[in-house]
Amino acid sequence: MLCPSCKTIALAPDLLEKSVPCDTCPQCSGVLLSLVSQTDEVVTQEAGSDVSIENQESEIADSKRALCCPQCQRIMVKFKVTADAAHSLDFCFGCAKVWLDSGEWTYLKSLGLHRRIRSITTDSWQRRLREEAGLKLRIENFRLSVGQEAFSVVEEFRLWLSAQPKRDEILLHLSAIE
Repeated sequence: MLCPSCKTIALAPDLLEKSVPCDTCPQCSGVLLSLVSQTDEVVTQEAGSDVSIENQESEIADSKRALCCPQCQRIMVKFKVTADAAHSLDFCFGCAKVWLDSGEWTYLKSLGLHRRIRSITTDSWQRRLREEAGLKLRIENFRLSVGQEAFSVVEEFRLWLSAQPKRDEILLHLSAIE
């Protein structure tokens, strides 16, 4: 099997962590990981890591173009990992494989997602990411619309309001004022 990123380098059998079999590209350090039940159980049982993701973004490669599965040559489907990150994982559902670009395994571990790789492909996961991204966009558009000074005041008020036991009454009063 050839590396889906490099296209000319053969993948070599390897172990990811202690006992998770995979195929690795010796040139780009990408990893082809099988998602079959046995591997999922091993990955699920693997201990989590508390590595911080600060300053890791630059160390993580992420293929932006469509990749073909090195085993069956089908186009792999990209799934976003988080709403903020530009990283996505490439899945082949025909072969039950996922391609991890260099550094993505460490990135997944730092987020505690290395044991939940299959979850990333679910509709509910992807819907939640779209909702998070939409909320961030609305907040940013509001900030640009009212200006930074007014936005800071509104944010301070929002934080204060969230701690108020009579929050609903305060909002009702404010909405009644012209």
